[in-house]
Amino acid sequence: MKNGKVVSKLLAVVLSLFIVLTGCSANDTASRETGSEAVTENSSVTEADSDLLELEVYSVAANYQGEQSGWFAKIIQDKFNIKLNIIAPQVSGDGKALYQTRCASGDLGDIIILDNSDFQDCVQAGLIADITNELQTTTNLKTYTEQIKTYNSNLKGEDGTKLYGIPCNMTNTSPTTYSDIRVYSSPMLPWDYYSELDCPEMNNLEDLLNVMEKIQKAHPTNSSQDPVYALSLWSDWDNTSIETVNQITKWYGYEVNGSVLLSNQGDMKELTDDTGAYYKLLHFFYEANQRGLIDPDSGTQDWESACTKMKNKQVLLMWYNWQLGFYNTIDRGNNNDAYIYAPVSDMNFYQTSDTYYGETRAWAIGSQVDDNKKAKIIEFLDWLSGPEGNTYLQDGLEGFNYTVGDDGKYTLTKEGENALMANLDVPEEFGGGGYSDGMCKINQWIGSGSATNTLTGEPYASDKWSSYIESNKTTMTKEWSEKYGADNQVEYLKKTGQLTIVPSVNIILPSDSTDIALIRGQCGQLICDTSWQMIYAGSEEEFKTMWSNMKKQLDGLGWKDLVTFDMQKQQKVIDARAIASGAQ
Repeated sequence: MKNGKVVSKLLAVVLSLFIVLTGCSANDTASRETGSEAVTENSSVTEADSDLLELEVYSVAANYQGEQSGWFAKIIQDKFNIKLNIIAPQVSGDGKALYQTRCASGDLGDIIILDNSDFQDCVQAGLIADITNELQTTTNLKTYTEQIKTYNSNLKGEDGTKLYGIPCNMTNTSPTTYSDIRVYSSPMLPWDYYSELDCPEMNNLEDLLNVMEKIQKAHPTNSSQDPVYALSLWSDWDNTSIETVNQITKWYGYEVNGSVLLSNQGDMKELTDDTGAYYKLLHFFYEANQRGLIDPDSGTQDWESACTKMKNKQVLLMWYNWQLGFYNTIDRGNNNDAYIYAPVSDMNFYQTSDTYYGETRAWAIGSQVDDNKKAKIIEFLDWLSGPEGNTYLQDGLEGFNYTVGDDGKYTLTKEGENALMANLDVPEEFGGGGYSDGMCKINQWIGSGSATNTLTGEPYASDKWSSYIESNKTTMTKEWSEKYGADNQVEYLKKTGQLTIVPSVNIILPSDSTDIALIRGQCGQLICDTSWQMIYAGSEEEFKTMWSNMKKQLDGLGWKDLVTFDMQKQQKVIDARAIASGAQ
């Protein structure tokens, strides 16, 4: 999904092949505060293209290539007299080749969105414009000055006095704020099945296995008579280790980062530590398989196959908070037929805060744009980062997706609840076409959905609006709240002392050298292959022997060098988090 990294040879080619060029007209338009009033009755996307300023957008996040169309195209034409031509390496056929070719030409695009490591390389290669002075003229971007300076000070050879990149998905809250009502990864079970057992207290993973085993025996099939299993796994997300194991290490205070486990207390362990969370949760899957709780397709199926089963209630345990969207609805919640957090008392959750400093990618302006185009781009990006632009990106159209109450807060309309999934038709007054077809195809944001909309005092993300939370209270959530004495999972975990919020930091970490990349690839393949074999081991002794043999083989592949490299890299993350915590 991500672009290939720039290697040193490519940089040499880039530097030798291009010369940075320096120097459309700006069209001042009155701005409004929010909603869809910016769509005027007298303008149309059918105006002659010669009157429009075309901006080429190179976005590693985009899943669409071509000209922006639909309701968002109408909005930005009416407001800025611009149109967007999107270059999407993800769907280009060969994203790595496209990236290298455009780098070698000296022109990636007018607006550029890159992963952090590639961004670092492109700044050094002169492909990114200095926007220090231009940012001083902004209204909305200037409110993110701390985050932008922090990001740019992490660029190699820079101290933050020159600004090149604008981080993606920043918030305006604080480095330690977590605004969701659920943690990212936790055990979630069907409430009807769990409450059928009188919600037995669970103190550890063994208890969780016992509960799931009882449920699976009581409900071996779904309503369509398809087989039900406690766990359904998939392998196509695996990298250095099994991703499904990686994500549930968060239940016990650790996050997998390459060859190391990074804790919510600021310490590190090797991934292969015998007392580590990876081993512990791998053993959890082994025990589940011993009890017949793992879908037999797990070793061969892909994510799409597993996802289909989740949508059909063929899987008892979910752990990603976003998986709830595959099955939960208000109607199902009112019938207690939905998934919700099932507490396990020995867990200590690893959860990063909202992305105050942004995350993993940055926006930039290409070094070859002239001054007039640069000014127009800055105006556009400033708008995208503010209440009006970010509301369009996150929430859609006032009057279609949401309404504004007397208190200034937003409420989803019936269309707003289904517009994205159903690609509902947009009224002609807003530009027509399908709603999802007309969404901004850059597929990236400057302000996060967790950022506070200064017009409402609530986050931009509609699932965090007070109106949404109230309307989504169901029989299930009310019963859960009554039993556990908390309105939601995060409140409960804070009360029980099981949640540690780790500051989310956005720093540019060193890329793998050729040697490290080779070691990582070989070790990763061995770890993944062995981990899957261990899940299906015939006995505890075989499980332990496989683990021991794997560690010996890893030592012969340069594992210690990889661990040293990753620990040095992750120490920068730990240090940055300490600074962020102190700044709070």
